[in-house]
Amino acid sequence: MLSDAVQFIEPPQNAVMIGTGKGGVGKSTIAAHKAAWHAARGERTLLICITSQDDDDLGIERFSRGIRPEGPSVLNGLGLYRSIQERTPLVPVREVRPNLDVVPGGEAVGELLTLLTARMPVEGIHVVSSLARALAPLAPWYDQIVFDSAPEQDSLEQLALAATRWLFVPTRSDDTSIRGMRRIARNYKLVRKQLNPYLQVAGACLYGSNPSATQLHDEVRAEVLKELGPSTPMTSVIVGYREMPAVNARRKGLTFGEYAALLPTSAKSYDVAAGRASRADVIPQSIQPLAEEMDLLTSEIDALCRKAAD
Repeated sequence: MLSDAVQFIEPPQNAVMIGTGKGGVGKSTIAAHKAAWHAARGERTLLICITSQDDDDLGIERFSRGIRPEGPSVLNGLGLYRSIQERTPLVPVREVRPNLDVVPGGEAVGELLTLLTARMPVEGIHVVSSLARALAPLAPWYDQIVFDSAPEQDSLEQLALAATRWLFVPTRSDDTSIRGMRRIARNYKLVRKQLNPYLQVAGACLYGSNPSATQLHDEVRAEVLKELGPSTPMTSVIVGYREMPAVNARRKGLTFGEYAALLPTSAKSYDVAAGRASRADVIPQSIQPLAEEMDLLTSEIDALCRKAAD
């Protein structure tokens, strides 16, 4: 998509994109938790989901959380698509949590590829700035802006990279995740060179790994430095792989911390055996360390972004 010179658009100083070139590495989970983390601290926060596979980690659609804007639906990516199609400001779902507004992703985001392609002959690479222009009128209202970017779609990744100031890259230890990181590194370099010279890599993290696999972690860190640059900081926190509590929290549209807070009300295994509760009513104890690790990770990501801004 990128080839010709274009006038630069300066992105908001407080905007960070959680992005990598492959799905299933914790990208959407980290983005949702980072946005909720800032909102819980009293910062007005906007989460923009540029992904056609909306995991609804915060329960916007499944549990009708947040205040819908009047007019046509903005759910399932429709609001994001309409803003770019009609060249109008983004319209978020407000107060999904106190201080947290969200521009939901979903199926309609995938249709942006056709729209951007159709505009290319006339607009050239100006189309890559479409999201930046749609965000600009809203940006001053927010203390923090978090992008959850689409994996495995160069055009949508470039759309998000053109609108953000910082890129934070999560990865897992498998080869396909490393190849995905290589993809976003390529898009990062293209966008930074031709469209957004303010863009910087804030850091990277290893997600969903056994904390004791230190030799493997060293190998992954070497790959990160190779692909993203030798000065790329890596977080010290590694969020471990705990599938059951993570899946249960997502099904309930709760962050890990919100789900962990329900532990005192959890049903017990003997309640299930007696027929007084279902297995879904039992909250795994392992949600507690998962919530603590995610909280530490989001705090460290924030610290890396602040350090990069200094």
